[in-house]
Amino acid sequence: TLKLDPVTAHPLLELFKGDTVVQCGLFQRRDSNPKRFDSSNCILTCKGFSCGQHYWEVIVGTRNHWRVGIIKGTVSRKGKLSKSPENGVWLIGLKEGKVYEAFSTPRATLPLTARPQRIGIYLHYEKGELTFYNADNPDELSPIYTFQAEFQGQLYP
Repeated sequence: TLKLDPVTAHPLLELFKGDTVVQCGLFQRRDSNPKRFDSSNCILTCKGFSCGQHYWEVIVGTRNHWRVGIIKGTVSRKGKLSKSPENGVWLIGLKEGKVYEAFSTPRATLPLTARPQRIGIYLHYEKGELTFYNADNPDELSPIYTFQAEFQGQLYP
């Protein structure tokens, strides 16, 4: 189980269930910290990856707005997050409950027919692949989108 890192949490994000669940809440005063996101509602896991193959799942449920993926550990957490692979950010998301998109360059609209509530994420570091799946049916993962990249350094879910 990947645990979320409260030190990186934007002040609107609250953690629950042993730092494995996050949701938007009321603004909380938090100490200034270079690791903390101050503008984008983001949080990272405690553990990053710099090699190997890794799979994890994120339950997005029925929320109308979400983004999941990985970022390089060196990405600035101050100011608005530049959401693109060129900036060390690989994400997919849902906006306004209608549009699924990959934050590629240019952004790609994803033609999903089903509305996944569980997203599987598979990172193959050496191959330079990050694949997102509809993981609602654990016996039959359905691919959503794959990023191809040359990864370097620590990557954080």
